[in-house]
Amino acid sequence: MNTEPNGTQRRPTRSASTEAQRIGATLRTIRELRGFTVDELAREVGISRPYLANIEAGRKPLSDVLLAKLSNALRVRQLAIMRPDLEESTAA
Repeated sequence: MNTEPNGTQRRPTRSASTEAQRIGATLRTIRELRGFTVDELAREVGISRPYLANIEAGRKPLSDVLLAKLSNALRVRQLAIMRPDLEESTAA
């Protein structure tokens, strides 16, 4: 859940949930292409396996700090995880 400026909780919008699922699926694909298991990558970036699995499923948010750690471990640009459509167009 997200927090409003006044401290109240709000549920993520459907589009935010869909975006988290897309990012998670992209992360999973890159992880698999790089030959990491969920356990190996989680250990590499210092988080639990269930937490990484929840990010990949779109149930947990991906923080900026964790995005940096994951992109470093996977040896890809952060943009490749967040916006692979833009990454492909800028790579040409």
